[in-house]
Amino acid sequence: MRLLSAIFFVTASFLIAISPVEAAKKFVAKGTTASAGSRGGGLPVSVKYRPDKRALNFSFGNFSGISSVSYVFQYDTNGITQGAAGSITSSNSPGQSRELLFGTCSTSVCTYHGGLKNAKLTFTANYSNGRRATKTYKIKTYF
Repeated sequence: MRLLSAIFFVTASFLIAISPVEAAKKFVAKGTTASAGSRGGGLPVSVKYRPDKRALNFSFGNFSGISSVSYVFQYDTNGITQGAAGSITSSNSPGQSRELLFGTCSTSVCTYHGGLKNAKLTFTANYSNGRRATKTYKIKTYF
């Protein structure tokens, strides 16, 4: 049910504002330095730009000891907050790469947003031992 709500939110949000794409700069995890492929501090996550810079890809290397990870991806475009959210468990292929677009796709046609500002991607991991960890990537963008 939560996944359906997240899918509905993403679809509805992306259909609201449609404009040409602008390239994004490297992203920076809060409290760390910029790199082309950053790994979250205690979280085994790898986040990279798609080669055309119109999306982010992420995957998990070692999901051992983690019961679930939720993520929230958001940015502003033309004064409207856009984004996506979801969760990953060991049963839904955490090592598989997932893609988060700076835009929306419908029937194999993608429309990308421009004027990106305040972009960030936040992961919150719930460990089997009850521990919780959060990692936020601040994504710098061109205007």
